[in-house]
Amino acid sequence: MLNTEKNNINNLLNDDGFIAWVASGQKINNEYWTNIEAELNSSEKSEFNKAVIILKKLRALHIDDEKSIKSEVFIKEQYEKLITDYNTVSTKKSKVIKFNPWMKYAALLVVFLSITGLVFFFNIANNTFEANLAEASFNTTDLLIQTPDKNYYKISDDENKSWINEDGVLITVSNQAISFLPTSTAKSTKNLEYKIFVPKEKKYHLTLIDSTSVELNSNTTIGFTNSLSTKQREINLVGEAFFEVAHDKNRPFVVYSSDLKIEVLGTEFNVSNYKNNEYTSTTLIAGSINVSNQQGEHLIIKPGNKATLLHNQGDIMVEKVNVQQEVSWTNNRMIFENETLENIIKRLKKWYDVEFILTDENIRQYKFTGTLKKENELTHFLQMLKYTKGINYEIKEGNVSLFFE
Repeated sequence: MLNTEKNNINNLLNDDGFIAWVASGQKINNEYWTNIEAELNSSEKSEFNKAVIILKKLRALHIDDEKSIKSEVFIKEQYEKLITDYNTVSTKKSKVIKFNPWMKYAALLVVFLSITGLVFFFNIANNTFEANLAEASFNTTDLLIQTPDKNYYKISDDENKSWINEDGVLITVSNQAISFLPTSTAKSTKNLEYKIFVPKEKKYHLTLIDSTSVELNSNTTIGFTNSLSTKQREINLVGEAFFEVAHDKNRPFVVYSSDLKIEVLGTEFNVSNYKNNEYTSTTLIAGSINVSNQQGEHLIIKPGNKATLLHNQGDIMVEKVNVQQEVSWTNNRMIFENETLENIIKRLKKWYDVEFILTDENIRQYKFTGTLKKENELTHFLQMLKYTKGINYEIKEGNVSLFFE
């Protein structure tokens, strides 16, 4: 028997699975909801049927263009308008106005109806990447996502889309972030692999299906699966990323880089694994991580420590570091402390997508301490070189030449 407290009309209208079932024409999870309906008494069945009618009539009000994507903003605006219209008409005392019974409930949807379910409800025919994003060929200048079917899609600068896919996962995409969040129907999701490619000069944020938060630095590629049922959560990383891992003692979180394997249960850490670097490193901010190399050597890293493995060596080196300096890029800052210009240049190349030409090899070993903000132009840093160290510069066709006058 249906739990009346849990499944009254308001709760049904807030159930993503119920909304998906109605929106799909009673196709998605039909057996489940048909069995639920069959167990209801007359009073409960009345509530159930009212909820179905509300959703069907409400969708009919706004179905002027079924092929267009209805964003979360659009949906919220529709309900605000619905509330306004309802209140305006109901306050007119000059004449008696009768409302259909379902309209009373529809006016309450802004409070009770699930926004994730609504996104699905209005976009039932647009629940794929193909329907929402522009297909593209692989390139290194655009922000791209590769879907399990191996197709590439471009995430444009004005992107702002939301939809629920056939597995019941709410996907929200913008030019700043992408998230994969399970709805009530996503109890068993497929083990599908995605990849995100972040170009130079850009950062991007990813929220995984387990609510793990990942900040991706420029020139970074991340591969991940969207499953709630695998024995462990696995990530493949080339580039740099900061992780805030959702705790799950039954499903370890594993990051694979070129040389290091990093295993955690729930913690915050940074991984740097750029192809043109001579090393792979991970810095622990909170919690604990188990780091291992290809030879099977294991080390437990404590907060505030950094584990580094040089590509031409097998040993893992551990040192205490300035954590804020290591993760400053997540706040669009570059902090360097007594750091050589050679190392600083490597980071500047990723930030500004330029190449440096040094006419004097001695320039590489000059050391600097300071903080750069990414919103500042590159010339801000170059002027600092000029006035503090006498190093002049010339910018031409994406190349920066550094030299002594």
